[in-house]
Amino acid sequence: MREELNNKFAGIKHKWFSFSLKSNEFSIVLDRITEGIKQQEISKDNAIHLVKTFKENNFVFVKYKNAVGRSKVQASCEIIDKDNNKLKIIFNPNIVINANVLEGTPKGLKLYKKISKKKGAWKKPDDGFIDPVQYPPVEEELTELGYEMYKDWHNEIKASGMSRDEYIKKLFNVPFFTKARI
Repeated sequence: MREELNNKFAGIKHKWFSFSLKSNEFSIVLDRITEGIKQQEISKDNAIHLVKTFKENNFVFVKYKNAVGRSKVQASCEIIDKDNNKLKIIFNPNIVINANVLEGTPKGLKLYKKISKKKGAWKKPDDGFIDPVQYPPVEEELTELGYEMYKDWHNEIKASGMSRDEYIKKLFNVPFFTKARI
């Protein structure tokens, strides 16, 4: 077994391998990540990001370190998150031998960055909606979902044929106070 493990990664500098999310090994990896959170080896946020990364890429990637043991050879491996936190995990050598070799490192293949999305980085769509509020611009104040809700609210008021104040008074059945005229 030791020779088969060494032959699998012969001539490969970074020994990363991958397997499907549908395999039994994925549950072993999830158990190890859960244990890592409890032992404070990895933060909750990094663990969530790592599992989301696995799910988005549709495979799990693990780094093979070396073979351990004499009579019962095992494969010593590491699960590494985006911040380089390492969780040691032991696999049956057949799992590693039958797994696919990853052509590079996860960071080199940009596997961690696929789910990263900047919040608030969106542009107002050209849908014909004119915001009655001029400042601040809607792109600075709302998210995409917030914009859709805001637009629907204003379209609902417009469709009623009433002014904003009249519509609020009718809808919520509360008096609407305005500034007193001087």
